Amino acid sequence: MTVPISGRSWERRIRRSLLITPANQPHRVAKACEFPVDGVVLDLEDGVGDAEKTMARRHLRDALAHCDFGWRERIVRINAAKSRHFAADLECLTLSHVETIFLPKVEAAGDVRALADWLDRAEAQIGVQRQTEIIVTIETPRGLLNALPIAEASSRTSALFFGSGDYTAATGSKVTERALAVPRALTIAAASAVGIDAIDAAYFTAVKDAEATRTDALIARELGFSGKLIFHPNQIVAVNEVFTPSPAEVARAERIAAAYADAKAVGQGTAFVDGEFIALDIALMAQRVLHITKLLRQRVS
Repeated sequence: MTVPISGRSWERRIRRSLLITPANQPHRVAKACEFPVDGVVLDLEDGVGDAEKTMARRHLRDALAHCDFGWRERIVRINAAKSRHFAADLECLTLSHVETIFLPKVEAAGDVRALADWLDRAEAQIGVQRQTEIIVTIETPRGLLNALPIAEASSRTSALFFGSGDYTAATGSKVTERALAVPRALTIAAASAVGIDAIDAAYFTAVKDAEATRTDALIARELGFSGKLIFHPNQIVAVNEVFTPSPAEVARAERIAAAYADAKAVGQGTAFVDGEFIALDIALMAQRVLHITKLLRQRVS
């Protein structure tokens, strides 16, 4: 019997920064486990050429068994459900060592169900007592237009990831704030409709440019993303800082939570904090800030 995923994703995990690294490069995988990121994505898909897939799977198993990931979420990006590599990728996984599977190029709910059904069978066979999560990638026009049924396809899905690279290649649009505003917003809307995370693509125009990464991350956070996939260590500090509540934000969230609790205690549904009208929607946002802060503090306690 597996433990079902329940509650909003941010109540269970922090996904400010997910560092992706090719699984066929053991030295890079080992190094990734030393960085202050929230998750390490071991890549079997685009980061690994066809001739290297078999070797990458062997290195993946070794890394998952022997690397010390600490608090970092252990994530594997497999090849797409319709890929000829899909079955071999799944067979190489030791599910007791994997927390989340990153599924690329999803265009229909059936792609997610195919993975979820395989996980049901595999977990039953080995007696895994927790449910392996799925991060679903929305990176094509068809996938974007099907984003809500894709998000609803399995209770295992805990995040939607918007892949701007493939999306802009398919549409011919530019990798700019204005061009990406609508697909980013639709991805966030679909994820929010089912209470899961929305994760934005890495800033890849200049991966070593920390300030450009910060600017892009600020846009993503303003839109409602929980965090970013990142390619390069230079991006870590900027992304973590942007998606970490600041001391001022935490203090304000504490005032909001206290005022709203006092209002509810006397039968009222609204309050005022710092001259601002506070209702349930603002109180829930404050709750999120405080919970993320609590999870971060637990890592260093």
